[in-house]
Amino acid sequence: MSSQPHRRPPRGFTLAELLIIVALIAILAAIVLPNVLRSQISANEASAVADIAIINRAEVSYQTAYPTLGFAGSLETLGPNGSSDQCQAPASSHACLIPGGLAEATSAEHARNGYWFAASATGKDANGVVSAYVAGAAAAVYNKTGVRDFCSQEDAVVRFRVPKSSSAPAKSAPECAAMEVLR
Repeated sequence: MSSQPHRRPPRGFTLAELLIIVALIAILAAIVLPNVLRSQISANEASAVADIAIINRAEVSYQTAYPTLGFAGSLETLGPNGSSDQCQAPASSHACLIPGGLAEATSAEHARNGYWFAASATGKDANGVVSAYVAGAAAAVYNKTGVRDFCSQEDAVVRFRVPKSSSAPAKSAPECAAMEVLR
């Protein structure tokens, strides 16, 4: 006979130990999740501001390429003539100046990095040439993908507002001008 004491096989965790582990995981998730969401919102907002700058540059390029038309009145006009970023043939109706994903981000359902966009003609000169535009961006899901709206006009100054709920991108000069300058 052996002189070693009889060892019990390991039994696993008790219910109390499992509850403590679940409670600790829940507490950590409650601490970490809001920070992750805030980080995602910040990244989405930075991307939206960069996309507004892309639209501004595209508008200037469009006006230079098509001086008898002036600025473009839509994202579709600035984008490629298809769903991909491959430009088939630049034309005044599809100038291939912005990526296809940005040109198609014209509703909350088709958002780009949590934001949807609009480009609107807001003024014409005596000859009918578009002399002013507004480029706007709004969060696809307020307080989840973003908390600020952004816009810019032909002056290329990016402005923002904090809406109280879901909103649409700015489409008029007075609406954009009423926003605070982004610093």
